[in-house]
Amino acid sequence: MGFHKKFLLFVAIAILLNACKKEHDEPEILPAGLTDSFESGSVGTVNKISNTEWELNIVDDNGNESLPDSWRSWWYVRMDNLPDSVITLKIGNSGWPYYYVPVYSHDQKEWVRFKDDEVSQNSQNELIIRKSFNQSKVWIAMFYPYTLTDLENFLNTIEGNPFLEVSKPGTTQLGNPVYLIRITDFTVPVENKKRILIHARTHPAETPPSFLIEGMVNFLLSGRAEAIDMLKRYEFHIFPMQNVDGVVAGNYRSTPKSENLEMLWTYKVADPLNLTEDTPPEVDIIHQYAKSLMTDGGPAVSIALNLHASNSEPDIRPFFFPHFGPEEKGYSNVEASLWNKQLQFINAFASNYGYNMIEPVSAEGGSSFAGKTYPESWWWVNYHDQVMAMTMEMTYGRSGYYPRWIEPSDMRTMGEALAFGIRDYFDLPAKGYNLIYMQPEILHLKYPELYPPNAHDELKE
Repeated sequence: MGFHKKFLLFVAIAILLNACKKEHDEPEILPAGLTDSFESGSVGTVNKISNTEWELNIVDDNGNESLPDSWRSWWYVRMDNLPDSVITLKIGNSGWPYYYVPVYSHDQKEWVRFKDDEVSQNSQNELIIRKSFNQSKVWIAMFYPYTLTDLENFLNTIEGNPFLEVSKPGTTQLGNPVYLIRITDFTVPVENKKRILIHARTHPAETPPSFLIEGMVNFLLSGRAEAIDMLKRYEFHIFPMQNVDGVVAGNYRSTPKSENLEMLWTYKVADPLNLTEDTPPEVDIIHQYAKSLMTDGGPAVSIALNLHASNSEPDIRPFFFPHFGPEEKGYSNVEASLWNKQLQFINAFASNYGYNMIEPVSAEGGSSFAGKTYPESWWWVNYHDQVMAMTMEMTYGRSGYYPRWIEPSDMRTMGEALAFGIRDYFDLPAKGYNLIYMQPEILHLKYPELYPPNAHDELKE
C-alpha cells in the first residue's frame, strides 16, 4: 500500500476513534420528554409548545368521556432530559376549580411540594407551574402518590411482627391482590375484644388514607404501652387498598371498567344481607369478610370506617358523614342512637387530633344514605345502630395547617390520632356533642361559597 493510501487510512481510523470517544464522553442530549407509562401514571393530551413549555390536559378515567367532569382530577407524569432552565407546565381540563400546589420527586421516594410562588392559576382555572430543576428527570403529581408497590413495600417493613397477620382474601378483576391487615394480640381470646373494620382507596387517587393507615399501623405495632393495651382489647381488620386496578391504571375515581365501587353495595331487597350477583369482586371481598366477622361466633363489628379524601377547596379540613339526627328533629329512637354514636366517635377523634382541625357537623343530620347503596347503607339495613358505620373524608390541601400544605407525616399523625379516637370512643363517656357544632373558621378560605355542605364534592356519588 502506498504512502498516500496509508495516510488516508490512518486519518479515517483517527476520525472514527475520535467519534467513538465523543459519543462515549458526550452523550447526545435528547429533547425533553413527558410520559405516564408507569404505575399510577396519568395524563391526557400533551402539547409541546417549546423545549421548555408544555400544555397538559387531564384525561377522564379510562378515556371515558361519559364520566362526570368533576372526576377529572388526578394526573401524574414523568419528565426526562430536562433542560437546565426554567420550564413551564400548564395543567388544563380539570374538573375542579380549586387552586392547589402539586408535588415532585426525583426518585419516587422523597416528595416535595412546589413553592407557592412556583404555582399559579389563571382565569380558566388552569394550573401553571414554573420551575428550574437541578436534575434531568422528575416525577410530578397532583398529590403525593401511593401505589400498589408502595403498599407492598410498607407491608414488607412490618413483616414478622407478632401482632400482625397479612393475608390476601381475594383478587381484583385484573388479578391484582386485595390485601387484608389484621392487628391484635393473638394470645388474648377474641371473645374478650371489640372488632374494628376499616377499608380505604375505593377511589384510586384518594391517597391520603394510605398514609393515615401507615401511621395507625405503625403506632399499633410500636410496642408502646397504649398500643399494647389496645391490642389486648381490640381486633383491627384493615383493607388498605380496595380498588387496586384503578390505582395501577392511574384512575381518579373508578375501576378500569369505569365502575364507582362506592355505589355498588347493591343488596337484594328480599335478602339485604347479600349483594346482587353482578357485584364486582373488589366489593364482594370486603362484603363477604364483613359478613364472616358478624357470624363467626366472635364479637360483632362495633366500628366500620370507610376512608376517603375530598378533592375540595384547599382549606377544607377532614370531615365525617354522620347519618340521621337527634329525636327532636323527628328521627326515630334507633336512628338517633346511631347519630349519637357517630357524634361520640367524631368527638373522640377530635379530642386527639384537634377540634379546630376538623370541619363542623351540620346539626340537621340527614337520611338519604339509607336508600342508597353505599357500604354504610348495607350496614344500616342489616345492623342498624349495632355498628357505628361512617365515612371519614381527608383532604389534600392546607387542611387546617394554614399557611402550609399537608404532608405525609401529618396524615400518619392523623392515623395515630384515629387509633386513640377509637379507644376513647369505647372508654370515655359520651359528652360534648355541641363542641362539633362550632362555627366554621373561614378566614382563609379562597372559595367560601363552596364551603361544606355546599361543596360539590360533599356528595359521595
